[in-house]
Amino acid sequence: MDSESSAPNEDSLSALTEMRRQLESSAETANAAQLELIASLQTLVPDLVSSLDLSLKAISCFNNKPFTPLSQTLPSKPSLSKARNRKSQWQDSKIPVLNDSASNYEKVDPLSVVRSMVAVCLLERVPFNPIDSGTVLRKLENDSSATVYEKSALRELGGESGAISAVEIALKSMAGDGGGVELEDFVINGKSTMMIVSIDKHRLLKELPKSKQLYEMSSDDRNKNGELGRSGDMEIAYAGGRGMQQDMWNGGMMMMGPRGGALGPRGIGIIGGVPRGVGVPPPMLRKPPMAHGMLQGVGGNTLTMKPRTEEDDMNDLEALLNKKSFREMQKSKTGEELLDLIHRPTAKETANAARFKSKGGSQVKEYCSALTKEDCRRQSRSFIACEKVHFRRIIAAHTDMNLGDCSFLDTCRHMKTCKYVHYELDSTPDVSPIMMGQAALPLPRPLKSQSAHYCSEVELGEPQWINCDIRSFRMDILGQFGVIMADPPWDIHMELPYGTMGDEEMRNLNVPALQTDGLIFLWVTGRAMELGRECLERWGYKRVEEIIWVKTNQLQRIIRTGRTGHWLNHSKEHCLVGVKGNPEVNRNIDTDVIVAEVRETSRKPDEMYPMLERISPRTRKLELFARMHNAQAGWISLGNQLQGVRLVDEGLRARFKAAYPDVIVQPPSPPRSMMNNTSAAESEPGISTNA
Repeated sequence: MDSESSAPNEDSLSALTEMRRQLESSAETANAAQLELIASLQTLVPDLVSSLDLSLKAISCFNNKPFTPLSQTLPSKPSLSKARNRKSQWQDSKIPVLNDSASNYEKVDPLSVVRSMVAVCLLERVPFNPIDSGTVLRKLENDSSATVYEKSALRELGGESGAISAVEIALKSMAGDGGGVELEDFVINGKSTMMIVSIDKHRLLKELPKSKQLYEMSSDDRNKNGELGRSGDMEIAYAGGRGMQQDMWNGGMMMMGPRGGALGPRGIGIIGGVPRGVGVPPPMLRKPPMAHGMLQGVGGNTLTMKPRTEEDDMNDLEALLNKKSFREMQKSKTGEELLDLIHRPTAKETANAARFKSKGGSQVKEYCSALTKEDCRRQSRSFIACEKVHFRRIIAAHTDMNLGDCSFLDTCRHMKTCKYVHYELDSTPDVSPIMMGQAALPLPRPLKSQSAHYCSEVELGEPQWINCDIRSFRMDILGQFGVIMADPPWDIHMELPYGTMGDEEMRNLNVPALQTDGLIFLWVTGRAMELGRECLERWGYKRVEEIIWVKTNQLQRIIRTGRTGHWLNHSKEHCLVGVKGNPEVNRNIDTDVIVAEVRETSRKPDEMYPMLERISPRTRKLELFARMHNAQAGWISLGNQLQGVRLVDEGLRARFKAAYPDVIVQPPSPPRSMMNNTSAAESEPGISTNA
C-alpha cells in the first residue's frame, strides 16, 4: 500500500519540478528580451537607463534586496530584431501546443470528418440564418484551428471536383441519414448552388465524434446510465449520468486548449463542456423517464413545467408565417445591392475628389477642452499638458477676474479698457526639449495657412481689385465670370458700423451682365433671406443650394451673443447658391456646412475661397462688396472700401482705361508673365479674355 501511495507522490513531485523549470526558463527569456529592448531604445532616449536605475534602486531599498545597475547587465550590441524574436519566443512558450496524433485519424472515414466539420460550422451560427455551401466552404478553409487531417479529408472526399464537392456530399449525407439539415437547390447567376435553409441542433450534435460514440452505446448501457425525457416538442438533457458521461462534465476525458477552453476529440473547442458556438449542452445519456411535465432541478428537486396552450401554438404559427422565405430574402438582398451600386460614385467623381485632397495629410490641430495649460495639468493630474492647442489668459491691470470671460473675446471693440478676461494662443512649451531628452528628435511641423494645394497662385493669377460704387459702375467692361460671390450691405433695420443699401437698389444692380453660365453665392441674414431669393430670381438665377456658416468664437465655442438678430441672437449665417445657364462644375465634393471662427465685422470665412475653387476650378471669379482682406489670387474684387485700382489683366486694363480715363491704375505696367498669358490666350482660336 505504501509503495502504491508513494508512486503518485513521486509523479506529482516530478510534474512540479518540470513546471518550475519551465517557469524559470520563461522568466529568463522574458528578462533577456526586456534587456535587449532597453538597450535598443537607449540610442533614442539617452536618459532611459538612468531613469530606470533610479526607479529600480528605490524598489530595491523598499524590498531590502541588493541593487544591480542596468549598465552592468545590458548587452553590448543591442539588436531590436533580436529582442522582438526573444519576446515572441517567450510569448509562444507560455501557450502549450497540442499536436494531432496521426493514429487517431488513420481509421476515420473522410466523409465522417467532413460531416463533423460542417456540423461545427453550422452550430456556430447563433442565431442560424440560411447559408449556401460556398460560404460554408470558405469558413472551413479560413478556420485557423483546422487540423492537417481535416484539410486532407476535404481534398480526399472532393477529389477532382474540389472541396466544394466534399461539402455538398457531406450535406446530402447528413440530410439523408439524420435529417439534421434541410437543403434546397437554387440557381444564382446561372450557377447551381446548395442552400442550407434550416438545421436541427439536436441531430447535428450527433455528428460530433463524441456524440457518435455516446449514441452508439448498447441499449443495456443506455438503460443503466439514464434516459432522455421528452415534454411536448422539447427534449430535455439530464445531467447526472454515471461513468463516461459524468467524467465529461466533471472535467474527465478533456484537454485544455490554447484558448482556455476544453478540447473535444477532433480539436473542437468546448467551453464548460459545451461545443464551441452551441447554446445548449450536447445530448446526454438518458435518465429514467419521469412523469409528463416534470423536470428534475438542482439537488433532485422536481420542477413543474408549464404546459403548452393553443395560444402558444398560434403564436408559433404566426411567427412562422411572418418569416421571410429564402426567395424573398434573396430579392431584398439583390435590391440593396442595386441601390448601393446606383449611389456609388463613378470613376470620374472619385478621380475629381482625389485631386482636391490635402497633400501631406491633414493640417488640423485639435483644441484642448481645458483651454489653458494650467487647467489641463490640473485635470489630467500631470506635470505636463497635452499636445493639443491651448490658450493663455490675458490679465491686464484693469482686468477683474471675478467678472469672468468677455462675451466677445478677441472681437471685443474695447479690448484696452474691457475688465473681462481675454485670451491668446499659448505656444510656449511646458518643458524644454533638452530636459525631456528629445534634443535629437525633429521639431513638430508648423501649421501651414490654408491654400489650394491642387492649384498654385501662379496658375490662379494675382489678385485684382477696383475701388468703385457698385450701384453705378459699368459691369459690362469686366467680361464674363464662372463664379460670383457677394456680401451686400443689406438693410436689416439694425444699427450697423457701415452704410447699407435699400431694397430697390439691390434689385436694380447690373448683375445679369456678369454671367451667362455660372454660379452665384449670395450672403444673407435676417430679413434679407427673403429679399435675397427675390433678387436671385430677378437677376435670372435659380436657387439650388444653401450654405450654413456656424459661427464660433476664439475658444472654438458657438457664439451666443451675436450682434445681429431681433428676437434671437444669431449664431449662423446663410449663403444662397444660385445657378444660371449650364456651367461645368464639380458636384458632391464639399458639404453645405462651414464651422469657422468669427473675426472682424462682416468678414466671412476664408474656407469659402478654396471651396469655390474646387467647385469651379480655373475659372474667372468676381467678388462684390469686397474689402482689402478679401483680395485673393485668381479673384477680381469690387467695393468702395478697397485701396485704389489694381489690374494686371492687359485686356481688362485697356477696357477700364477707356471707360474711366482719369482713374490711376496700378501697377503702371502689367507683369510680364501676365502679358505673355494674355497674348497666348488671344493667339489661340476660340479663346477670349472676356469670357
